[in-house]
Amino acid sequence: MTFHLCLFFMEVVAYMEPRGFSLMELMIVVVIIAVMSIMALPGWGGFLSKKAMEHQRDMIVGLLNDARFSAMKHGYVCRVVFLPGERKYYCFEDNNANGSRDAGEILSGPYGLEGGIEFGSLAPDGPNGTRIPGDGVSFVNNRVSFSPMGCSNAGTIYIRDKNTSIALRVLPAAGTPLCFRYMGSWRREG
Repeated sequence: MTFHLCLFFMEVVAYMEPRGFSLMELMIVVVIIAVMSIMALPGWGGFLSKKAMEHQRDMIVGLLNDARFSAMKHGYVCRVVFLPGERKYYCFEDNNANGSRDAGEILSGPYGLEGGIEFGSLAPDGPNGTRIPGDGVSFVNNRVSFSPMGCSNAGTIYIRDKNTSIALRVLPAAGTPLCFRYMGSWRREG
């Protein structure tokens, strides 16, 4: 009896040799992956849009911080100029404090806003209930000026895409930016 049982198990094992996947099984797996990918695409677009806005915010905040530190380090007024119509911005050290960039003054930029992002806001009002200017920059002459003490003029830069807005408010006494995001209402970030 044990001999017959052994032969039986050997026949079962021989029958269960790996034989691969059939074309039908592979097609079913491909269809399942395609359906899952299609369902994930709308969420992926929102994720990419959010990352692009965060990257743009970080670029502007980085330039503002660099300008402030440069003004304090070198003892010159540093200006960050925004050109909303061109979707650009740049920074320069205003060595002679005449308000314009002259030969020999250090320039950083110009930098452009990424595709789909522009100056402006989707919100009706700013984070503190103030009016949002049509060009999205509330600084006098669309420029932030940092003194050698690190102080600046007050104002806000607004950037937006089709889904959200970000406000970068520069505090005049400290010269540091505060970040707010608008998605139905303003919320302070980080």
